[in-house]
Amino acid sequence: MPIKSTCAALPRLNAAVPPPPARNRKRLLFLLKFTVSLLLLLYVIWTAGLHSGAGRSSLLDTLRHVDWLYFSLSLLCGVLMTVISSWKWQVLLRCKGIQISLSRLTAIYFIGRFFNLFLPTSMGGDVVRIWELSRHAGEKYEAAASVLVERLSGMVMLALLSAAAVLLELRHHNLPALNASLLFIAAVTLLAFWLIIDRRLLPLFSKLLAPRWAGAEKLLAQLSRMQQAVFSYKDSPAGLLLVFAISFLFYFSAVVNVWVSALAFSAEVSFSAMLLAVPALMLIMNLPVSIGGIGLMEAAYALIFPLFGFSPALALSTALLMRLKTILYGIAGGFVHLARLRAEEPQA
Repeated sequence: MPIKSTCAALPRLNAAVPPPPARNRKRLLFLLKFTVSLLLLLYVIWTAGLHSGAGRSSLLDTLRHVDWLYFSLSLLCGVLMTVISSWKWQVLLRCKGIQISLSRLTAIYFIGRFFNLFLPTSMGGDVVRIWELSRHAGEKYEAAASVLVERLSGMVMLALLSAAAVLLELRHHNLPALNASLLFIAAVTLLAFWLIIDRRLLPLFSKLLAPRWAGAEKLLAQLSRMQQAVFSYKDSPAGLLLVFAISFLFYFSAVVNVWVSALAFSAEVSFSAMLLAVPALMLIMNLPVSIGGIGLMEAAYALIFPLFGFSPALALSTALLMRLKTILYGIAGGFVHLARLRAEEPQA
């Protein structure tokens, strides 16, 4: 019942129920993502050699020799990253004069993680966060703008770090395909950011793209919403500078998170390799091509880790630990959600 009550409120944040053609497109998109998730999982099974006895034995041996100290540190790293994200969100809200404690925002963040476990897209948790915040602050637009800018600042910082990682590690790792892919995605992300922050470019981009691409309307609408959200913070340059600084801290913590998680299964994992591997992993995992990221994260590790000389068993073990953490944090968010609902129930 508590879950239903929250889910029932979510449609209020969206448009009216779409007409049948739109629903058909949504079903088709869901089917495509389901197929992609299935294919990615099959790729992981094949890459890790789980179709053979030797591959399964290698994975079980890797999991059996887990270092519980690093395992525990990995769990703590994930919690720390959530607190850092909540801090960045708090800074954005304070720029709008909305005062909310870090503990409350962290609780809302964990609630969003809970709903991410069963909502079809990774953005479902953001919708829940917007709803929970607007319920508390009464400012639906400000809540949505803060979440959009928080996401956008993270994307821009990830693009910058990806480009920097390629330039810094170019001499140590000869990975031309990975380097080219990272630089391309970083360039596209930064171009999108430029379109958002420069009011002159979006109308020009709309005139050039709209007549030639049927799907341009949806993309341009999203860019326009992000542009409005960003410009709503134009009077808070110091706050935005702090937001980008916190984003850098978050992604540095993400590198430490993956490094410590891999060390739980192998002491041979170097921090320098993770500096290049993690931006690539995060860029891949942000692609909206699977259902809730299922299969995508595992495939990202199966693809990237071997490029640095790490075994498929280590790649899959690390991915499984990261998946386990996602589930545990989501369950924790579910308990937080239930506790909040019980606290809000009228006393008899």
